[in-house]
Amino acid sequence: MKRDTVLFDLDQTLLDKKQSLYNFSRYQFNKFSLSRFISREQDFIEKFVALNMIVLPKDQVYKQLVASFDIEEDLLPMLLKDLNQNFHLHCVGYEGLHSMLEVLKSKHFKLGVVTNGRDFYQRNKIASLGIDQYFDTIVTSGSVNIRKPDHAIFKLALKALNTLSEKAVFVGDNLEADIIPAKALGMSTVHMGGHNAHPCVDVTCANLNDIPRIIESFG
Repeated sequence: MKRDTVLFDLDQTLLDKKQSLYNFSRYQFNKFSLSRFISREQDFIEKFVALNMIVLPKDQVYKQLVASFDIEEDLLPMLLKDLNQNFHLHCVGYEGLHSMLEVLKSKHFKLGVVTNGRDFYQRNKIASLGIDQYFDTIVTSGSVNIRKPDHAIFKLALKALNTLSEKAVFVGDNLEADIIPAKALGMSTVHMGGHNAHPCVDVTCANLNDIPRIIESFG
């Protein structure tokens, strides 16, 4: 069956989350003069990145940072507010992001994003990357109160695009949250950054520029 739809995860698929976190933590360390509490900037950066790479509410992230480095507790709400307002300004996408989406759009694929996270937070990232205009639908867990790997959030995106799962390809970095549920629904799958063979992975990919060729190979 000919594919007409491509759905993407956001973080660590289109958005280089680790580099974005590194950029923001360095900015925040300097903005709030955290050197008053932390002798090594790199210690704060590494802890900030590590805590944000796991599923943890942002207020809990800052509570752990405050406790770990004896930061004044009065700074916690200011740090959190700054994150909510300005994190997206420090976001970067992976190489080939725009050209890949441009090619898919020129070939008239329906494009969508299915991502876990707060709605405003994820949409701000997408807008900051300058890619929102490429997508026909953006479904965030924060907007529908459903998180991947729940099949329901994938079905919402497919419904919004008026397509069948058999005509869709899902591109994501997380085996459990992205690839396994997408395959269970009948989608073709592209595992970004994946190396190990898994029955739910159709193709592994290391470069976004290869996505259009991979999509065409599915038929």
